[in-house]
Amino acid sequence: VVLYGFGRIGRIAARELTAQAGKGEQLRLRAIVTRTYSDADLIKRADLLRTDSVHGPFPGTVVEDFANQALVINGHTVKMIAAANPDKVDYSAHGIKDALLIDNTGVDRTREGLNKHLASKGISQVLLTAPGKGDIPNIVFGVNHEKLDLKNEKIFSAASCTTNGIVPVLKVIDEKLTIKNG
Repeated sequence: VVLYGFGRIGRIAARELTAQAGKGEQLRLRAIVTRTYSDADLIKRADLLRTDSVHGPFPGTVVEDFANQALVINGHTVKMIAAANPDKVDYSAHGIKDALLIDNTGVDRTREGLNKHLASKGISQVLLTAPGKGDIPNIVFGVNHEKLDLKNEKIFSAASCTTNGIVPVLKVIDEKLTIKNG
């Protein structure tokens, strides 16, 4: 997994991915992409991961590796890559291939814009953490996740927090009582 963006959602995703590491068949965080890189940026990003104002302290270790421009999170090296444009990154140069890229910036939510990630060497699928526009499938786990064709679809969206909050409840209500309009 490559995280494209390291704001609140990116840091929560990093926490969850590292919490799941070593438990069997899971995704593994390999890199985080931000607009800039400096040693000061690395320190700031490590501090923001270590202590979250809502989620509290990180339950593990976060160590800055300045020589390799990386964070070592619970013993796993995660490269910090600077990129201003998504199609200019060569992930394969960092040993990353066939990766899922999670775009949590929300900057581009169209297929055309998100296709730029697929133009980068090493990325095979893109998951958007905001509602996708146009023909991008918005997936709500437990509602329509089984309809996604992962072999053929390369770009998909996790929909919105509101959609994920209301649609599972609406599905149950519709199945049991039937919703005529809303």
